[in-house]
Amino acid sequence: AKEIGLAAIGIADHDTVGGIDKALEAGKKYGVEVIPGVELSSEFEQSEVHILGYFIDWHDRGFNNELHKFQEARKVRAGKILEKLHKLGVNISHEEVAAVAGDGVIGRPHIAEVLAQRGYVRTKDAAFAKYLAYGRPAYAPKYRLLPKIAIHMIHRVGGVAILAHPVFAQANNLLPDLVEFGLDGIEVYHSKHDSAKTEYYKKIAEELHLLVTGGTDCHGANSPLGTVKVPYECVEKMKARHKLLLSKSQPDVK
Repeated sequence: AKEIGLAAIGIADHDTVGGIDKALEAGKKYGVEVIPGVELSSEFEQSEVHILGYFIDWHDRGFNNELHKFQEARKVRAGKILEKLHKLGVNISHEEVAAVAGDGVIGRPHIAEVLAQRGYVRTKDAAFAKYLAYGRPAYAPKYRLLPKIAIHMIHRVGGVAILAHPVFAQANNLLPDLVEFGLDGIEVYHSKHDSAKTEYYKKIAEELHLLVTGGTDCHGANSPLGTVKVPYECVEKMKARHKLLLSKSQPDVK
């Protein structure tokens, strides 16, 4: 992040806050602002909806207890996916996938990476298309969290709730409901958005009075860090919303 000139970087892993403390230490060392975050996976009206939470209190015990439930559910899901792959003659081990995941919670992207490494598919995207996506032979349903609950969880720990990669979430149909649930913003700048999509979602954000955010959605070498430039003004507006949320959560002193 420092080498490519980023002023700030958001750390928001799926259903875990495990990397935030290390990232903050590195940020201090290299002079890069680190925004603590999380990405919660939810489902609404048969659509997968990922809600980002920025400026969260990642040490909150209740929040971490909830995340632990999601992490355990992810482990169970990964086991079911591997079982289905074995029945299809695709023999990759839990140990291989765990090695790719490292300190993170095992998920489909890690399984996809092993499938590509072992030559069962050419790319991670191909792994999803052939085996792992909804309706594919190795797909296993995930723990279902409603976006209303995800947004509430994020707000409870002072976080700003943002709809991630709206192009994948059928945002046109879902946004009115998500706004009613308390959504704060939408990821306008994204590696999968061309200029037309960026302008489209920017207009929607203005119409619905939502914050504009963005990011590379970096998941490793296939999505290099910093390929999407986001104005720092977006960070400043998120900070202002974070302060507002904190003020609302504090009891009045008389």
